[in-house]
Amino acid sequence: MNPASIAVGIVLILLGTIVLYFALKKIQEQLTNKDWPSVEATIQNVHITKQQDESGKFYNIALEYSYELGEYRYTREGALKNVYEKKRHLKQKYAPGLPITAYYNPENPRESVLESGINMAMIIILLLIPAILIIVGISLLRA
Repeated sequence: MNPASIAVGIVLILLGTIVLYFALKKIQEQLTNKDWPSVEATIQNVHITKQQDESGKFYNIALEYSYELGEYRYTREGALKNVYEKKRHLKQKYAPGLPITAYYNPENPRESVLESGINMAMIIILLLIPAILIIVGISLLRA
């Protein structure tokens, strides 16, 4: 066995395990918030950034929003990622003062998200990357 292959294999397995840990935390978070109740929030601030990949341009939207539950008012930050809409539509849709749906944790109303539930594409990606790293690492150790 080549010592360099062993070292790279071990690093890939460790890296894959670390990535898998964070992927499972993200999946657990998505499973937890899928049943949270919704509340109408108000957009306070918006920051839209353009991204581009091989399939075209898309936008990431960082929002500050606030909502009221009972006598309490909460202000949070959230993000919508990989939005494939025209920028002018996004500026109209996500302007300060406009309503947006947020999902809050009934056990801790300060905690909220803008997207609730499980995103299957994200789960596949989150599990596929560490699986590839671990498989390649194991194959290097066996070579």
